[in-house]
Amino acid sequence: MVEGNATVTSMSDWTPALPSFLVTLREGVEAALIVGIVLTVLGQTHRRDLYGWVGLGVGAGIAGSLVSGWALITVLQELTRTHPHWQMGLEAVLEVLAAGLLTWMLLWMTEQGRAVAQAVKQQLHNLPQGWRIGVLVLAAVLREGMETVVFISAQFAQGGAALLGAIGGIVGAVAVGYGLFGLGMRLPLRVFFRVMGTGLLLIVGGLVVSALWHGSQALGDVQVLGPLVWDTSAWLPDRHGLGLLLKVLLGYRDHLYLLQILAYGGFLAVIGGMYYRALAAGAPSQAKTSAFQGN
Repeated sequence: MVEGNATVTSMSDWTPALPSFLVTLREGVEAALIVGIVLTVLGQTHRRDLYGWVGLGVGAGIAGSLVSGWALITVLQELTRTHPHWQMGLEAVLEVLAAGLLTWMLLWMTEQGRAVAQAVKQQLHNLPQGWRIGVLVLAAVLREGMETVVFISAQFAQGGAALLGAIGGIVGAVAVGYGLFGLGMRLPLRVFFRVMGTGLLLIVGGLVVSALWHGSQALGDVQVLGPLVWDTSAWLPDRHGLGLLLKVLLGYRDHLYLLQILAYGGFLAVIGGMYYRALAAGAPSQAKTSAFQGN
């Protein structure tokens, strides 16, 4: 019996790392693809002497993201220590911000991603100086990193699990990038991004639900959420086990109020509809496909 309880506790400790892993993996793969395109173009144009600037850009982008994340989480922890009654409000604000950034990223990359390779190539032709190429790479990595930082900061109450998940996502993204551009592997990236996009929609939907709950707690009035519609706490609690897994991946809650249900359903209907319409708009261009496959 003790062993079973230990297993449940262990899974509960590690489950919150899953959303951070998935978000960081997706963001990291996007950054890795842009870096890979830059390296591919430089190699094709016999400018391998500029590889060092690409490395500096990647390093600076990662360092900037880490420093920003450390600073933001430190500030949040200090604020919640000195003003404990602010915690719910801060979590609600961060969750709204993270949901907005991730939604924008998902829709923008889906709609504009088909032209990413060509746009990067054009910028490279217009940036002959090495330091400018480094800045281009820095901006790409830092943009993806900052979106991840905001998401992880929104999970700061989960402790170190979110950070460990993010580290795993970075390792996975580096492995995907190396497989594509270092080993010339052909990976089903369209399937990868479709699956990850669907997962991201569900994760962001869960952020919306959570933001409403934390907002109501900050106001000290749960009645703003309307009547309680869903209560499965007796047989599938969301604090451990399968319930916790469904919570972090699908937005499941063992208590749901009317406003939360309407917001979750509305988000999936509106944003999900926009996402899948963008996917159906057309296949990736041959330029993007070739670059992403390492050709």
